[in-house]
Parts: sequence; C-alpha cells; structure tokens
Amino acid sequence: MKLSLMGALEMDAGTLAHWRALQQSNPALASPYFSPEFTQQVACTRDDVRVAVLEDARGVVGYFPHQRRGGRGQPVGGGLSDHHGLICAPGQPIDWAALLKACGLAFWAFDHLPLSQAPQRSTRRAESPGLDLSRGFAAWKQARVAAGGRRIAELDRKARKMARELGPLRFEANSQDRRVFETVLRLKSEQCRRTGVPDFFSQAWTRELAERLWHCQAPGFGGRLSALFAGDQLVGAHLGMRSEAVWHWWFPVYAHEHARHSPGAQLLMAVAHAAAEEGHRLLDLGKGDDAYKHSFADCASPLAEGWVFRPGPLAAMEAARGGLRQWLRQSPWLAPIKPLVRRARRLVTG
Repeated sequence: MKLSLMGALEMDAGTLAHWRALQQSNPALASPYFSPEFTQQVACTRDDVRVAVLEDARGVVGYFPHQRRGGRGQPVGGGLSDHHGLICAPGQPIDWAALLKACGLAFWAFDHLPLSQAPQRSTRRAESPGLDLSRGFAAWKQARVAAGGRRIAELDRKARKMARELGPLRFEANSQDRRVFETVLRLKSEQCRRTGVPDFFSQAWTRELAERLWHCQAPGFGGRLSALFAGDQLVGAHLGMRSEAVWHWWFPVYAHEHARHSPGAQLLMAVAHAAAEEGHRLLDLGKGDDAYKHSFADCASPLAEGWVFRPGPLAAMEAARGGLRQWLRQSPWLAPIKPLVRRARRLVTG
C-alpha cells in the first residue's frame, strides 16, 4: 500500500470526482460529513487539514481527511464533526498504524467512526439515531404514531393552536435570510452557556465555517438554513447540511417563550417533511440521548468511539487521558457533583 499526504485544497477535479464515487459506493458514508466539500470548507477556515491518499495496485482506494496539531490527530471539524472516517469502498482493509505513520500522527481520536471501520481495540459502540424517510414522510409519521408516538400524534393539534394564537405557520426549508442565520448562532451560543457546555461558536473559525456551509450549494452537498414562522414571529430555526441521501440535523434553536406549542418539535417535523420531499432517505439526528430523539427516531447508524495510535509516549499519555475521561463520564460516584462541574465551566467560559 502506498500512502501520500496532500492539502485538502490541493485536490483537483479528478480527485474530487473519485472521492465522491467512493463515497457513493459505500452506504456507511452517506452523511454530508463524508463529502469532499465539507473537508474543503473546513480547510478554508483553518490551516491544519490534511488528506492522506491510499493507493494499491488498482490505483487510489481511499482518502483519509484529518486535522493535526503536532502528532495529535482529530477529525476534520474537531468537535463539530458528527461523522468521520476513511473514504473508501465497503470492506477496504485499513492498516491504522501504517496510516498514522504516513500522516505523521502519534494517534487519532474519534467518536463518530462508522462501526465497519472500527479497529478491534480501544473502541466503544454508539449510535446516531435518525428518521427513515425512504418510504416518504407520511409513511414514517404513520409508523411512528402506530408504534405509540403520542408526542408526534399531538403535534398537529399544537400546530393548529399555535397558528390560532400567533398567526399562520410558514416554513422555509432553505432560507437566505441573514437575520435567521444570526439568530441560530446567537441562540445556540446562549444555550451552550446556559447548559454549561463549550460554546460551538465562540471561535472565529467555527462562525466562518457555519457561514461557508450555509452558502455552499453543490450538486451532492449543501448547507440548509431552515426557519419556522408563526405570523411574523420566528419560532424555530435550524442550520444543517445535506448530501444526496442524508439531511443532517445539526444546530436547532427555538423561541422558549412559545415552548407550550412545542416549536422545536414542529420545526423537526417540517424539516423531515422537506427532506423527504427533496428525496433524502434519512434525517440524521446525530449521536445523543436527548428525549426527543427517542420519540422521533426509528433507525440508527452504528458508530464507534475510541482512538488508534502508534506506540510512543505521546500516544500512551493520550490513551491514559482518554480512559480517565471515559471513567469520569460513567462513574456513578461522581454523578452528584456533575452539576457543580457544569456550573464551573459556565464561569470559566463566561
């Protein structure tokens, strides 16, 4: 196997076409995160994005996009990446040690790797829940209601009540309104600070990336800024991405003063309907155990969490840190003080 390294913005039209062909050949890579456009948009905002090219006797068989800081490797987009891995055909063997060596990495950490690409060691299983829209929106909704989805069954009544009290409902699947875009970033930052998690948009590059993705509209990839209005009021908005087959649910926000009408759930229903109308087979809700995901999801993409590494002190130190973080997340002994930890994070992040 021959391995070489290149900048993400150095890929020519032939390379990009081959990347897309490999992506389309592998159902596990249907997410827009695996599209070359996502990697290139991130590369436009930061200078540490690289792509490893894998070749054998047949020619190029894979691409491995990644970010690097010294010998530390992470997915393209860092914490904003909900899916990542090797762009290759199904069943392609992966020699992770050789790949890391070619990339000059001591290790590569992942938390949304397709399970089919997971190394045998240092791996935990996870899932990304979603809505199976392959038979259309109406069929999905009917199946969820029949399965006992009371929350979904009640949304039509709540939508009618919201329209009576606030004004007619109007949905824009792909808004170009900057006020909507700025509202999503502002409300999401406020939510992060309120709940004690790192602010997604506290750094200049993440805000620039969000705007680039919003404006990017390629044939098999694009941003999606969706907005739900009741009368003249914006009650919910969402910034996501789409590939040919998948619409990815990414940054939703809603007006808390209208929470009794379930504007967040109304927004999700509207996005799911639009996604099905555009021919997307899946609305990917992203990894997480949020209650609403259990109500709406009827399928899940299997994922792996963990790291791969080459022997050495840096990799050993990072593996120890990763094990400690995992223990801290799962330990029942620390559950009582977790609210204090979140409050401390809010104080530190302002």
